[in-house]
Amino acid sequence: MSKSTRILKNIVITLAPAVIVYLFFLLITNLFGEPGFGVGDNLRVIGYNMVYSGFIALAVSYNLTSGRFDFSVGSVLILSLIVGGNIAKEIDVPEPFGAVLMVVLVVLVGMLCGLISGLFYILLRLPPMVTSLGVAMIFEAIGFALFDSEGLRLYTRQDLLIWTKPQNSFILLALVLIVLIYLLNFTKFGYNCRSLQTGQKNAVEVGVNEKTNSVVCYIIAGGLMGFAGIMYISQNGIIAPQTGLSSSSFMMNAFLPMFIGNALAKYSDRNIGVIVGAFCQACLSSALVYLGAGPSMQTVMNGVAVMLFLIYVSNNYKFALHRAWREKKEKALGMTSAAKQ
Repeated sequence: MSKSTRILKNIVITLAPAVIVYLFFLLITNLFGEPGFGVGDNLRVIGYNMVYSGFIALAVSYNLTSGRFDFSVGSVLILSLIVGGNIAKEIDVPEPFGAVLMVVLVVLVGMLCGLISGLFYILLRLPPMVTSLGVAMIFEAIGFALFDSEGLRLYTRQDLLIWTKPQNSFILLALVLIVLIYLLNFTKFGYNCRSLQTGQKNAVEVGVNEKTNSVVCYIIAGGLMGFAGIMYISQNGIIAPQTGLSSSSFMMNAFLPMFIGNALAKYSDRNIGVIVGAFCQACLSSALVYLGAGPSMQTVMNGVAVMLFLIYVSNNYKFALHRAWREKKEKALGMTSAAKQ
């Protein structure tokens, strides 16, 4: 197979889940008499949900793929918005630079939160899940204590809430993807990430600094949660501080896109695969709304989709083994037939 053919094949395989899922739900909703799915305003909603959940899934993936389950990402989203957003609101900058300034400030605060999370992880030497729970409670408490516990309210600042427009959100996503693709595929950091994922003990023995790599992953995750926060506040106009680890609900939509992205990573870049997975999840959620499913049923169906996908991923090697066994059997039968003749 030539290089160009292999590249074309990988592109088709990478985009196939998004196309198949979109066409499947388009057919189902039309059969049930709901023709509005996937066109017009609904397509814009799908695009927003893809970008928003895609940022969160990317943030979770940079730690979870290395065995670090980070419960603090939701609290990072809230705290970075409360701090960065309130600072940006007080600075008088002409349009559209105010919105750009808010992105910069929120993402920087998110990266600082990620740095703190990473330092806690490597200094305390506790399991990452335990550390992240403690960090989440600390961040939630700080967000609640700041700005008279009012969080961030931007109802009257439409000049800052421009990122739900499709052209703006897609430009933001494209710029982030370019940076992430470069980091993961063309830098020492990306090489170390892949080494640690395939065998942490061996990678450390050959000189990979696992602690430094972990901190960088936390910083990247924090910045990505800042971008997700920008999408959230642009859509809702308000975010309130949360306590009691309720901020962890922000990460619940990250799993299906992340697992799809990991499955597609061997055909394409993992970051692109995650966004394809986010589009699939956005189509699923939107179709369920059109079919009359309530929030509880949507949660159940998302969970079922994650479970079915994990079952497939965990057992797809069996299909390859069966195909290899069948080819071997056919070859043996052919040799037997030839010998008899």
